[in-house]
Amino acid sequence: MECFWVYTSIGIGGFLLLHLFDFVSLKKVPFIKPVVWISGSILLTYAIVMASIDPGKIIFPLWLSVFGWLLLGVSIPLLIYQLFINLPLVTTYFNRGVGNKLIRSGFYSLVRHPGVIGFILVMVALVLVSRSTILLLAVPLWILVDIVLVIFQDRYIFVKMFPNYREYQQQTPMLIPNRKSLSTFIHSLRINLNDGNRRRVNKMTVEAELFQQGKYEQLWQRCCGFIDLGIDDFMRIQKRLLLEQIQALAKCTLGQKIMGDIIPESLEAFREEVPLTTYKDYAPYLIKRRMDVMPKKPILWQCTSGKSGVYPYLWAPVTAQQLDTMEPYMFALLILSTCKKKGEINLRGGERCFYGMAPPPYATGTMTRVFPYELFNSLPSIEESEVLTFEERLKKGFELALDKGLDMTIAMSSVAVAIGERFGKQGQNGTGMKKLLCKPKTMLRLIKGLVKSKLARRQLMPKDLWTIKGLVTFGMDGSVYKEKIKQMWGKYALDFHGCTEAPFIAIQTWDFKGMTFVPNLNFYEFIPEAEIERSVDDPLYQPKTLLMDELTPGNYELVITSFHGGPFIRYRLGHLVRILSVRNEKLNIDIPQMEFIARVDDQIDIAGFTRLSEKIIWKAIENTGLPYKDWVVRKEVGDKPLLHFYIETKDNGHIENEQISQMVHQELKKLDKPYEEMEAFTGLKPIKVTLLPEDAFETYKNKQRANGANLVHLKPPHLNPSEDILEILLAARTEEVSILQNADRT
Repeated sequence: MECFWVYTSIGIGGFLLLHLFDFVSLKKVPFIKPVVWISGSILLTYAIVMASIDPGKIIFPLWLSVFGWLLLGVSIPLLIYQLFINLPLVTTYFNRGVGNKLIRSGFYSLVRHPGVIGFILVMVALVLVSRSTILLLAVPLWILVDIVLVIFQDRYIFVKMFPNYREYQQQTPMLIPNRKSLSTFIHSLRINLNDGNRRRVNKMTVEAELFQQGKYEQLWQRCCGFIDLGIDDFMRIQKRLLLEQIQALAKCTLGQKIMGDIIPESLEAFREEVPLTTYKDYAPYLIKRRMDVMPKKPILWQCTSGKSGVYPYLWAPVTAQQLDTMEPYMFALLILSTCKKKGEINLRGGERCFYGMAPPPYATGTMTRVFPYELFNSLPSIEESEVLTFEERLKKGFELALDKGLDMTIAMSSVAVAIGERFGKQGQNGTGMKKLLCKPKTMLRLIKGLVKSKLARRQLMPKDLWTIKGLVTFGMDGSVYKEKIKQMWGKYALDFHGCTEAPFIAIQTWDFKGMTFVPNLNFYEFIPEAEIERSVDDPLYQPKTLLMDELTPGNYELVITSFHGGPFIRYRLGHLVRILSVRNEKLNIDIPQMEFIARVDDQIDIAGFTRLSEKIIWKAIENTGLPYKDWVVRKEVGDKPLLHFYIETKDNGHIENEQISQMVHQELKKLDKPYEEMEAFTGLKPIKVTLLPEDAFETYKNKQRANGANLVHLKPPHLNPSEDILEILLAARTEEVSILQNADRT
């Protein structure tokens, strides 16, 4: 027994030295840190070895000894990994101080002190292998001392070492894994093993490093700190980056074409001397994707459907600096969609995320380049996604989500709704379900979802299958689908505003209301509605603009100038936005709050998939062979976005409204490829037809003439007529029909 107490005491002394290591780190005592942990390790190792080789032995069955050797072969590498690989070796054990690096990945996502578990496994294995009586008696005491010291360390030491340790305590168990931590750990292992999901080889973004190190305050500030800017700070950032961009523009062909010989030296001179522009000014260069004329060489190109009937695709370049600047905002979407208050980060790493945006080279596909795949589990993997069509990727992603589960969804708003509606139809008729039932996990998830939907007496919805942490949507029609998405998914979607020319313009916060402008991707100007109308009447007129700090609530057309080597200069996006308020009083955000309303140019955006021009719509009507006098169309919002046609036919009453709807729809599919793809992706047929009474347009002309209107205003505009105009056209009794149906009805 004398040897027992000697070896046990030496082992306890080793533990005390190892835990003294934490005090030395906290006090930042130079040179002592490695001495303390090496000394403690030597004492503990000596005690374990001497106790193991003591001649007093216990008789164990052979199979138990074999099991002990197997366990030893696993537990020693496991303990080494937990202490010297999962934790950064040099920073943890040699560098002075703590380093403020709280590791929450790997085994430290399973429990807060995985080394205790590793040590217990090694001790059990050594007892079985050595059959030492002294070791059998010493191990329980060593384990007890280790646990007591770890509890003290957890409660009193680590909370001083790491600012966000209390949050870590709430989210991760101390010694015994729970279901949630086990799930997070398994997903993090999958991510580490799946190199195909890594966006950049051998390079981790600053945001990802901050996240893995548990530096949540710094991560929030880097990604979401823009909401804390005062309006004066916001404008200082805007002005500084604008002046930098002007210098870059002055040296390139594109900048010289737009600005001429002028090199504005101030914001005021820039607004006075540089004209407003449209895509027509850039088309000769951007359509051909010429890099030699840009302020900075692009790293990639992205596109949208362009202006139907004019440009097959509208191309815009993205520079490396722009892409780097976008990275924090991609992370901000994930953070803000899952938080409930300022500073809160509810992401743990390893979340299973379905990405339902359009693929590259569409603008939303560019976001895959800045999505932190090294931290989250993409469904399907990015490697697989890039070889699948959009429809195949949606199908594959949700098959994986049914099998593996789903934590987050990032999708176009129209896609999020289409997915919900498809689930409902499959749940009702069983179509497409039989193949999914081959997998046990999928079958159990579907059965659970079907039971929930039946008890609620409604069709199957995504919220019956998953309880998601966050949902991010994008699209011109986000506000249209807001409540419908909440009903289907059980959570409001975080919306953000952007486009091909400017991927990030404004982002919602956790109140899911107005969007807050981001300061460092574009310079913003705003054209008031009265100025918009004047420029429509006189195309040569240069409308006056307001700056962000000059806004009052109302409607404005958005004008941008790209930062970081982008091409656009005082560029009229054609986006009509509503400034809801000059600040968010509830959340104390001192930046104007906006929402997107519509396009103000001669195009109508449908579901974020296509922009239809007056020319292409007119051609579609002509191609139907319909005998008509005149027509107007406008985008209307309800449960779904609509192209609402108001048509006066020559044979009023002899052609069915539904027949006209189908004819126009088919012709638009022939003329505009993105419109055709929209139906394939979402099942949407956004056509509604109202037949106008006989002589409706003649009546309108007579009223305008009587009111003294000039020749230009005797006819109503074909696109987006006002309520007053429609009231005149609809003065008589009308008939209407809609064909809001999914692709399944065709």
